[in-house]
Amino acid sequence: MRLSVLPNSETPAYRQICDQLSAAILSGELRAGEALPPIRTVSKELGVSVITVRSAWDALEQTGLIETRAGSGCFVRALLETQREALREEAIRAPLSELIEAGKTFGFTAEELCEKIRRAFAPDSGGSAP
Repeated sequence: MRLSVLPNSETPAYRQICDQLSAAILSGELRAGEALPPIRTVSKELGVSVITVRSAWDALEQTGLIETRAGSGCFVRALLETQREALREEAIRAPLSELIEAGKTFGFTAEELCEKIRRAFAPDSGGSAP
């Protein structure tokens, strides 16, 4: 997996890193037991401070997605399927609420929003909703 940081983003760099790794873990791209790269390596590759990467790792550990093993590094934690699903739902709660509020503001019905989401997920849509 390749991490990136947008320097001019309103989202702090540590949060960008944390969000990318959370998505990779919760989607199954990174599996239980896989090692995260060393903090110093990520820091150098992304051009951010070690403290920034450490903050991302700390946030991931607080949410229960990774664990630190003394002398070995940080690893993706094994999660029960119920834990994984709860974390996935939590991850989309805020963006989904924003989408719903925007839809209401612009006069969309729930059915219209659902249809736009279905079309965005359709194999031939390329992932973009009209």
